[in-house]
Amino acid sequence: MIFHLRSSRPVERSKVRGLFLKGVVFRFFIFFLVGLIVGFTPIPIVDQSKNNLSRHGAFSFHEPVIGKFQTSINSVDNDILLTQKSLPKGHINLEASMKLEMENKTLNASHSLYSSHDFALVSSKLLIIVTPTYSRPFQSFYLNRLAQTLRNVLHPLLWIVVEMSLQSDETVKILRDTGVMYRHLVGDHNVTSVKDTVIQLRNVALYHIERHQLDGIVLFADDDKIYSLGLFDKMVEIRRFGTWPVAVLTEDKKRALFEGPVCKGREIVGWHTHQTSLSRRFQIDMSGFAFNSTILWDPKRWHRPNIDLIRLHDSVRVGFQESKFVEQLVEDESQMEGLSENCSRILVWHLHLEAPQLLYPSGWLFERNLEDLIPLML
Repeated sequence: MIFHLRSSRPVERSKVRGLFLKGVVFRFFIFFLVGLIVGFTPIPIVDQSKNNLSRHGAFSFHEPVIGKFQTSINSVDNDILLTQKSLPKGHINLEASMKLEMENKTLNASHSLYSSHDFALVSSKLLIIVTPTYSRPFQSFYLNRLAQTLRNVLHPLLWIVVEMSLQSDETVKILRDTGVMYRHLVGDHNVTSVKDTVIQLRNVALYHIERHQLDGIVLFADDDKIYSLGLFDKMVEIRRFGTWPVAVLTEDKKRALFEGPVCKGREIVGWHTHQTSLSRRFQIDMSGFAFNSTILWDPKRWHRPNIDLIRLHDSVRVGFQESKFVEQLVEDESQMEGLSENCSRILVWHLHLEAPQLLYPSGWLFERNLEDLIPLML
């Protein structure tokens, strides 16, 4: 019988495998401890911004300060808008100015960044400019000149332009190119039944303001007159009715006339007039006054005893329409305000630039009425 001895190789392999596993576990444990120690050890951080500042010592960065200042300005604006309806305008401006001054002292900001004039813009009134216009040789010149003036008015402004019968293409083009917010209205009256076209066009604008209850200061700005920008800045101060003097150059270009109020401060104490007859109650030009539009559609606010519609009347004698219209707005001078430094500055001019006989340029069409178009000098 032959006996074979058992090999010892399996035993040796198991021993080697055990030693290998122990080495792996030991190395894992060592690396884990090293990583744990490194992870909890504080490492110094180098501030690159300080290094950059050290290289460029003159560099200064102020964006956070400006951002804070702008946030403060916005908060002041919000306060103005929230309190505008409940406080008088002077109170609003005073409170806003105090807040702005505190912000400027805190942040050492320049006053030029946000002027007090900007606060006035926030709380300013809407200016409603009413302009009747009709076809004539100087119409385009007059409208463009007035449009250029209104473009430079900073306050909220609505230009109401009224034509008789239809909207002419020339007027539409001028209004679209002005950049001014406007409404182009058309009178629906029969041309043959209207005595004074301009009066009817103004009444169309008054009806529009009344119907839509527009809240602002109304000025009848005829397109053939010249207006100072200072007038529109003063108009926002009007509470009920404001007036100022108007200079008129006679049609013969030989005399300059002066018409309007005589003031002591803002109080009306008399009237300038160039007419020998003093039968008019108020010696005033149609472009020499402005009034609060709420008088037209809110009689209770102004304690008006008469609730009749406030309109111009073509039955009134020429030269008396202005006075008769003003009598519907106020009872006497005590309800008026004089503007422009004791009413001593001329803010409106009427120069009468047209020649006695003017013809349209060659190729133009002149619209006389709805039935026919008459070509002139074709």
